[in-house]
Amino acid sequence: MKRKRVYFVIWAGILAAFLLVFVPGAQLGRQAFAESAPTQTIVIQDEGGFTSAISTVAEVMMPAVVHINIAGTVMQQAPEFPFGNDPFFRRFFGPMPQGPQKVPIQALGSGVIIGKEGYIITNNHMVENAETIQVQLYDGSTQKAKVIGTDPDTDLAVIKIDPTPDMKYAGFGDSDKVKVGEWVVAIGSPQGFDWTVTQGIISAKHRTGIGVLGPTGYEDFIQTDTSINPGNSGGPLINLNGEVIGINALIVSATQGSVGLGFAIPSNMARDISDALIKNGKVVRGFLGVNIQDITPEMTKSLKLDKQTKGVIVADVVPGGPAAKAGMEQGDIVLTYGGKSIESVIQLRNLVASTEPGDSVKVRILRSNKETELTVKVEDLAKAQKEAKVQAANKNLGVSVEKVTPKTAKQFGLKKPAGLIITGVTPGSAAENAGLEGGDVIFRVNRTPVNSPEDLDKLISQAANEGGAVLLIRDGKSGNIGYISVPLQ
Repeated sequence: MKRKRVYFVIWAGILAAFLLVFVPGAQLGRQAFAESAPTQTIVIQDEGGFTSAISTVAEVMMPAVVHINIAGTVMQQAPEFPFGNDPFFRRFFGPMPQGPQKVPIQALGSGVIIGKEGYIITNNHMVENAETIQVQLYDGSTQKAKVIGTDPDTDLAVIKIDPTPDMKYAGFGDSDKVKVGEWVVAIGSPQGFDWTVTQGIISAKHRTGIGVLGPTGYEDFIQTDTSINPGNSGGPLINLNGEVIGINALIVSATQGSVGLGFAIPSNMARDISDALIKNGKVVRGFLGVNIQDITPEMTKSLKLDKQTKGVIVADVVPGGPAAKAGMEQGDIVLTYGGKSIESVIQLRNLVASTEPGDSVKVRILRSNKETELTVKVEDLAKAQKEAKVQAANKNLGVSVEKVTPKTAKQFGLKKPAGLIITGVTPGSAAENAGLEGGDVIFRVNRTPVNSPEDLDKLISQAANEGGAVLLIRDGKSGNIGYISVPLQ
């Protein structure tokens, strides 16, 4: 009997230690909090505590997650009449609506509170067409939210509610430090089921080329097999320390349901974007002024590079841009940017974009198999794009254009990067009268190829003296290539 009593005391002690070590937040639940405060940092002291770790993360983090209900409208083209203009059938069906029509939409999603002031980060695609945004907090209360700023190029947005005394907000972790195979938790409202908790692992990092953000998007996703479904958009992906390491953004699935392919925007990117939106209402990005390409094995061999060489090759340098001013040349290989080794075009593009305009950055390049370091003063991307469009907004033709890059050539299905993409057409201009539209590509003016806005300005000005020009165009909708005649004044 004495031996059994001793065993009972030992097991009781083990159970008490287990509860103290692994269930620090077991009593949190939905109790009221005295004041607004950040969620606590969780420390898992033993890998054997995985089960309680998930439940602890859930209990601690759920109060910082919100359910978002969106109401708004989108413009849709009215359907064509099924029997054409046949008057016989129109007698029965009546007149059909013509042109674009406003269509009401409803959307459900998630968000996470990131500050005591009531700021909430979510996805841009959630709020971009919103007319009203209703936010439900964990305590069941609801508020109308206002949009602070959006960034379609990363699919992020910040909205705001009035803070409440017992409101909880979350903190960001360092997404650069997350490891493939690390356990993570997602909290959101899939299919409208509020505060649903799912768990999984980090499947991969730095996923790019998915194409959901368009040619100007900045993709650098964390891939996870955590169950993510429609309605999880904007909700947090959380590590076992209770830190937000990603904002859930999309799934890849033929059925629109979870198949273990979920993608989240890294927290480091989300933190930078949300800070910019809260501070300025917009995102200011850096501009380097180069067109770059990834180095292929064929390039490595032809350029006689060391097989271990990593970096990106400069295909073109924008005249008068930051890189050109720093002495960068076509054919240079960018090895490092701001001390970080460069391994892909996407990586360098994201690093440049996150650089504050006006900052000077050390860039190490390889030229003729010799390494050298340049100092580049990064400029404002929006200003550079605006200046380029102003230069290209030819008063005679009435278009704004951008140069076709290797990336846009691939996206538009072009064999090579050549010509200019039309990004805008002036109403009532010669271009509009000729039927030119955004997305069309101009290859030639008369018999001369055009590869820069300056080329187009010069050639159109010359052609205007003769009363018109013949343009070789690729139609952006059909993909057909042909010549059109454009009268000019």
